[in-house]
Amino acid sequence: MRKIYMAGMSHKVAEIAIREKFYIPMDVKTEALSHSPFDELLILATCNRTEVYVASDRDLDTAELVRYVCGLAHQSYDDFAKFFYTKAGEDVVHHVMNVCAGLDSVAMGEDQILHQIDRAYETAHQLKATGNSLNKLFQSAIHTTKRIKTETNLSKLSCNIPFLAMKQVQKTFDDLENRTVYIVGLGEMGSLMLKYVQENTTKIFASSKTFANAEKFGDVLTPIRFEDRYSVVGKSDVLILCSASQEPIITKDEFEKAVQATATAPSKRLIVDLANPRNAESSIGDLPGVQYVCVDDLEQIVSENRRLRMIELEAAQKILQEGIEEFMQWYRMDDIAKDIHVFAEKMVATANDESEKLLRSLPDVSDADKNRIRMMYVRFAKKMANDYLYKVKDSNSAEDVMTYLKCLRECN
Repeated sequence: MRKIYMAGMSHKVAEIAIREKFYIPMDVKTEALSHSPFDELLILATCNRTEVYVASDRDLDTAELVRYVCGLAHQSYDDFAKFFYTKAGEDVVHHVMNVCAGLDSVAMGEDQILHQIDRAYETAHQLKATGNSLNKLFQSAIHTTKRIKTETNLSKLSCNIPFLAMKQVQKTFDDLENRTVYIVGLGEMGSLMLKYVQENTTKIFASSKTFANAEKFGDVLTPIRFEDRYSVVGKSDVLILCSASQEPIITKDEFEKAVQATATAPSKRLIVDLANPRNAESSIGDLPGVQYVCVDDLEQIVSENRRLRMIELEAAQKILQEGIEEFMQWYRMDDIAKDIHVFAEKMVATANDESEKLLRSLPDVSDADKNRIRMMYVRFAKKMANDYLYKVKDSNSAEDVMTYLKCLRECN
């Protein structure tokens, strides 16, 4: 049986200063998936987690996976191994199902992680890094999550990272309609952030590293060229950072200069940094009148949202358990199916051998009759295989089928 393993770190075990060191850029991810050292590989890298999933025909020490991730991130195993969790077998199934459904997220039940896992799976699948085991695992997790979202009200109680960020903005400014908001980065996170901001103010500026991307939203905001960002930073009450960048795009010194150069600078500012790695130097929060909030800080307002979602959690977990059991049944049966196929092939081979023995004792039989005799033996063998092997598999538990196969082996 091909075994499944995973290793990763998340917001539950490592703060963002650690996690951002292990963000895997797309070019690194693509290279790793294209030249995988494992039978199957999938890499999930988000603002809250970096995880590697592997299926292998050989037994793996999960420490090998941790070393592999450290190598991808160019970080020391000795320094960072303590921040990783590792899982194998059925524990991996439980973990990925919970992660995909958003039940392991900062914002419990959030929708964004489903899209991130879907993209991670599609990327690995297109690069032929996944095989039967990981394909089935992630397809099952995605299908189960979609069931939860359609059969429960969990997804109707909006609770994703941008939603929580907006809660923080509203907590800081109760008169947001009179405030200026500047969004830097208009990818998935920034676009969703814009959706929430639009509901509260029309004074919106935004930048994207590709100016044309910002211009697409010109009907609801004022697009600003990325290189001109500091010209807007100084007059913004709220700065929301969602840009994919390996280095800070807002530094403390340049921010302070921008504020000082603004004649009518707000006395209070909020910087919401949703990126990983972070887009701003965290020391920016030391400046007078500046409140700096990163993803980890949003944990403080999760509890009030979680209370509303707990009502739907029981129904979601029931569906989740059904998904886990369905996959585990397939996982156990997939290996049994291979054994049964081997037995069926042996039965056909034995039938061929026996027919040849018979034909050697009948030298006067015509070639046409010999072929009919051979076909008769093979058809009989296949019928026996269907009646006594495949039907046993389809009508019984994996444990009972394994007992049946064990008896067959002992008889041979």
